Amino acid sequence: MKYITLILALLMLSLSLCAQANTPKLETVSISADTHINEATQILETFTMKDSRKKLINLSSYNGTINIPINNLHWERALELILLQNRLVRKDNVGYISIEDIPKPVTSVALPEDPLVLEAKNKQVRIKAVAMLADRSYIRSMGIDWSAVSNGKISVSSSFGGAAQVVSPFSIGGSGSADVGKYQIDISTLLKVIESNQKGNVIAQPTVLVSSGKQGYIQVGQDISVKTSDEAGNTKDTFFATGIIMDVEPTVVTINGQEVVHMKLSIERSSGVPSAVSTVITKSKSTTELVLFNNEETVIAGLFDTDETKARSGIPILKDLPWWVFGLRYITGYDSYEKKDRELVITIQAEIVDSAYERLMKSMSKSSE
Repeated sequence: MKYITLILALLMLSLSLCAQANTPKLETVSISADTHINEATQILETFTMKDSRKKLINLSSYNGTINIPINNLHWERALELILLQNRLVRKDNVGYISIEDIPKPVTSVALPEDPLVLEAKNKQVRIKAVAMLADRSYIRSMGIDWSAVSNGKISVSSSFGGAAQVVSPFSIGGSGSADVGKYQIDISTLLKVIESNQKGNVIAQPTVLVSSGKQGYIQVGQDISVKTSDEAGNTKDTFFATGIIMDVEPTVVTINGQEVVHMKLSIERSSGVPSAVSTVITKSKSTTELVLFNNEETVIAGLFDTDETKARSGIPILKDLPWWVFGLRYITGYDSYEKKDRELVITIQAEIVDSAYERLMKSMSKSSE
């Protein structure tokens, strides 16, 4: 019995030694923490080629040392520690294993809003203009200095007669003359004073609503055609805009919570006069950039022209006879010419208006109440 037990023990020992001889020995690797990532990749690549016939490639943006010591570890465990230490990931591909950066989370990119939607949310500016032709001598007699306009008001530094005929704030009462030099007068009120005294007349009063940052155009007049020739000698009509023309581009700017209007403004007064050779276009034009607060009014002046009128005076009926009736028209009447210097005065007022979307929301809230 003793011999049988000994034989079985020897048999088990031999089987164990055979199993150990047939089991492949795991290879380990040791790498210093100061080793560059690319050098460590080349070292580990020898093990990946033996085990899986795959190359090991560094495709990451990392370009430093591995920052962790590797002591007698299997290559896969060593690679795993290197990746964790340097925030990298392993990716198994066909024919190779790659070291890559951790994918960044995909963030949703906000698409630009439709231009028409942005336009509907834009602030708008209502431009009110009044164009008046006024008697230049009357304006000078009142001592008006258009360059002294401030906050939509102007000082009048002279006296004039007939104060009882003038609208507020000149309606002082009584008659004769009154010193109004101490008054600050609204520009619109001053224009009413000039018109009420028949020293000027309003020739245009346009109003236009423009979106912030967009261009507005107003023409009160007509287009005239001028015949020109092209290079081939063909005659064609070229049209020119005349009259009172206003070209404006307002932009609403917010400063410390307050809104103001930056405005590019061009105003023109022109007319076409045909001549024997060509059509002459007489033009007065002013271009400026200015900043106004909401509902502020300013003025553009200094555009002059001369109005010449012809009057026939003399004995009624006889003065208007044809020249061939014994020449009596020359004996009984005469022609008189009167020249008046006139100044074109244009007032501009900017009013900031809510966007179309804001107006819609307010309208809906009111209707729901």
